[in-house]
Amino acid sequence: MKKLIYIVLAFSTVAFVSSCEKQDSTTSAASADKSTGSGTGQGGSLARFTIAQDYLYVVDSRKLHAYSLTNSASPKLSSTQNIGEDIETIYAYKDKLFIGSMNAMYIYSIADPAHPAKLGTASHVRACDPVIADDNVAYVTVRSGNVCGGTQNAMFIYDVSNVLNPKQKNVIIMDNPWGLGKHNNTLFVCNGNSGLSVYDITNRYYPKLKQKLFDDTYYDVIVYNDMLICMVEGGTLLYELKADGQVLKLAKING
Repeated sequence: MKKLIYIVLAFSTVAFVSSCEKQDSTTSAASADKSTGSGTGQGGSLARFTIAQDYLYVVDSRKLHAYSLTNSASPKLSSTQNIGEDIETIYAYKDKLFIGSMNAMYIYSIADPAHPAKLGTASHVRACDPVIADDNVAYVTVRSGNVCGGTQNAMFIYDVSNVLNPKQKNVIIMDNPWGLGKHNNTLFVCNGNSGLSVYDITNRYYPKLKQKLFDDTYYDVIVYNDMLICMVEGGTLLYELKADGQVLKLAKING
């Protein structure tokens, strides 16, 4: 319960202004789950920082910074390296970092957690890019009407089983996609005031739309055990993910 409260408070109290909308502020939430010993952070797909293998990884518009959390009271900078330009988001999965920019997705190995090493790049249309991934597939949303200069509203799906050569497998046209999250065979995609789209991804490269939720204006999501935590306009929405696939609204935390 303490971990859930920590995630929700971090998610709801950080002032959310997407870097794709306002250039002077970027944020989402990430928190460390130390009880499992994994030292892995749980963050939304719009996050600019994440925790993995007892390291904090932070991106600014051009660089990736790695901080050791061996002494959590005094993080120590281990390395800084240039990535490219217009970096927007970072997402950790196992021993890899998936970093979204305005015009590409970069994949880094953290086999040496102090010194991330670039593995591959997937270039696509210029837009603001939340990204999530697992062993074989990465989902990237692009959105128009922002300072990133994008002209498309879509979700790009990549085969990343060979991280040295990501391959685009599918494109799904969307209304106004923001952040996204995955739970087993379900994918959640925030569409701003067009609702939250829930997809069946049993076939990873060809999602099937199951339902849409229209409880609020959605920006980003975190999946935590059987909870779906959504960053929405003015606060945070909590849902329970039922075993039968239903998504049950529990509460909204304002502020």
